[in-house]
Amino acid sequence: MKSFVRFAVVGVSGVVLFKLFATILGPLLVLMLGLFMLTLKVALIAAVGFFIYSLFFKKDEQDELEIVVEAEEV
Repeated sequence: MKSFVRFAVVGVSGVVLFKLFATILGPLLVLMLGLFMLTLKVALIAAVGFFIYSLFFKKDEQDELEIVVEAEEV
């Protein structure tokens, strides 16, 4: 009978600890996942914005060559 009581106590305490950890860790995991997804969304918006900016405002290669030539003369 004593071994049955020990197993029952271990089982009940295991269930209580599992419920406690699920109550605490569940929302924390969801919060971390949400922050990660927010970071990905902001990075994606920034990448699309940079892509659109690079389509409309292309750099002139002539200006870049002049800078290189001026640097070599000095």
